[in-house]
Amino acid sequence: MKNKQIFVGTFKQADVRMYKTAAVTCCGFDGETVFVGTENALLFMNDSAFAAFDGICGKVNALFADSQGTLWCACGNNIYRIKDGKIVFTKDFASEARGFAEDEKRVWILTADELFRFEDGNVVRHCRVEMGNGMYIAAFGDGGVFVFNGKSLLGLHGKRPRWGGVEPSLSAMPTDRVTALASDRWGHLFVGTQDGLTLYDGKSAWYTSKEIKDLPNGNITALAIAANGNRYIGTDGGLILQRGVRRSCYTQGRWLPSNMVTAVGAHPAKDEIWVGTDKGVAKIFFTEMTLSEKAEHFQSIAEKYHTREDYFSYRLLSEWGNIESGSVEISDNDGLWTGSFLAAMAFKYAVTKDEHALNLARNAMRALLKLFTVTAIPGFPARSYRRPGECRYGNGDPEWHLTQDEKGDLEWKGETSSDETAGHFFGLTYYYDLCADEAEKKDIAETVCACMDHILTHDYTLCDADGLPTTWAHWAPHELNRVDFWRYERGINSFELLCMLRVTYHMTGDEKYMSEYKRLIKDEHYAINCMQHKMEDEHENHIDDHLGFLTTATYLRYEDDSHLKALLLTGLLHHWKYERIERCPFFNIIYGHFADGECCDLDAAVQALKELPMSFVHCPIKNSHRKELEWTDASLAFGGEIQLVNPLPYDEKPVNNFDDNPFRADGRDAMEATLPTIYLLPYWYGRWCGLLGGDE
Repeated sequence: MKNKQIFVGTFKQADVRMYKTAAVTCCGFDGETVFVGTENALLFMNDSAFAAFDGICGKVNALFADSQGTLWCACGNNIYRIKDGKIVFTKDFASEARGFAEDEKRVWILTADELFRFEDGNVVRHCRVEMGNGMYIAAFGDGGVFVFNGKSLLGLHGKRPRWGGVEPSLSAMPTDRVTALASDRWGHLFVGTQDGLTLYDGKSAWYTSKEIKDLPNGNITALAIAANGNRYIGTDGGLILQRGVRRSCYTQGRWLPSNMVTAVGAHPAKDEIWVGTDKGVAKIFFTEMTLSEKAEHFQSIAEKYHTREDYFSYRLLSEWGNIESGSVEISDNDGLWTGSFLAAMAFKYAVTKDEHALNLARNAMRALLKLFTVTAIPGFPARSYRRPGECRYGNGDPEWHLTQDEKGDLEWKGETSSDETAGHFFGLTYYYDLCADEAEKKDIAETVCACMDHILTHDYTLCDADGLPTTWAHWAPHELNRVDFWRYERGINSFELLCMLRVTYHMTGDEKYMSEYKRLIKDEHYAINCMQHKMEDEHENHIDDHLGFLTTATYLRYEDDSHLKALLLTGLLHHWKYERIERCPFFNIIYGHFADGECCDLDAAVQALKELPMSFVHCPIKNSHRKELEWTDASLAFGGEIQLVNPLPYDEKPVNNFDDNPFRADGRDAMEATLPTIYLLPYWYGRWCGLLGGDE
């Protein structure tokens, strides 16, 4: 029995563009052209940058686009109507112009002292604002108007213009610290306050987050209700988007120039939200996209920015946020990351027969094999290598060893870990099965065989150039089973060694590997060790989670003994149930591949693929200020940090690879970009194993 395949089709993909401006006071639209007000000028989008709008200067208090597509601007004691980029009407008042609203029949104009209506091309005085100091206005229906005057919420009613005042001392109004007003067409009044968003029925019923949990807490700074009912709520901690059933919080770094949102507007013709802050403007826009189109986007980024000598890794930036800057990292995990990209392209080739994907996979495969030959130690892979002129070449680090290849001098890094072997075996195995010709199979099998022989002849370790085992590449039963300080690695390293032996037997058919495989299972209970290879650690060690699922994806395809496979599946179930809260698309799809029809949270995997942002450049995302988040200090007992109880959605949290902590709320100040395999690998794995359909 297989899990049901999901066909996703198109979805709304969020992306962002940011613009540097002075602090923004308001936002509005003249047709499709966006305008923003500042303390000193009115700006409009001219091509790809904001420029000053001629004829209006000074502090812009309000911008409002009416149902006819005309933009109203309040600046000082004056109002202006702008149509097609030109001022078509202007009027001055005795007091400062503060805002605009529109009901079913007219536009309303609020000044500090009076309320006016615009009818038949004329501004008509309607009534005085009680106690003056009109600040915010909302309108609906035919003459339904509310104004806040700094103390009371005033509602217009009666045959003659008359204000009814509402304030906390005389009603259920929760606070008079009002910061914004908006209304839907039914007269439901959304009242932004310093204490959160409240909802008022216009009569006597008030609702806060105590009664309706979806109403945000915190200091509300701006409100916009789109014609389709979407709500955009600015706060001093970012922008809250309520689109249908989805509620998102977009914060500074990835989405906004600053968390202090001062204005927000929904574009009248496009699926765009323009957000003003005290440090500039963000355009958050939504584009119809398929998962495969998103995969092509990330593949192009990987090819352009993340490869050197056919190795794929992180990119280290020299300018904040600029992926064009810097260079590809020469990392401790070139083998692991390249192996992951190799597997993604192997899956893509198996699904699509795309020759470009095959060539990328072939080049990455050759790069992995070179890590084994460059060391001149049979079966021992380098972590990476670097050449003269590259970062830190020749700095005297004792783990780097000078040698030469056909291009000249280089130095390779030892201290190779179990991470690297997991990545090598994962990538090479899938290339071997899905892409390799006979000559390539021979080369891969010889390399895998040499690595396995090295491990077996060096007391189940990777033995470095100095004759000493590397720190983490230990798989010996006398350590894993009989030395206490290896107890955390007992399960995962037992799992890895059985996997490597099974793969080597698959490629070579040499019975000595199967014999050792059986011995470890019978005499050293390695298969039992695998039944709970994940050590529960309050979600502190994510590296072993990554290695565990890589090993699962490599190993379980080959084990055909039903009794042994049952033990291994017990370990998979335990691991996935413990990691399920993370909603990792790669882990979910691996589990689904081997779960024999059991629920694998495939919907959550698809949702994660949709949520992953279009850029994996790290940025100083800030979420820890959000009042609704729940925290735990349980991981402190394992050397971790105070972190979230539940990870944030992928488009709200910092970028995290499969071995990073998804429970962090805030991004690190790291000038780097993560390799896009965090999307490419689960997507193409899901396509290859049949859980994800194409774009039909």
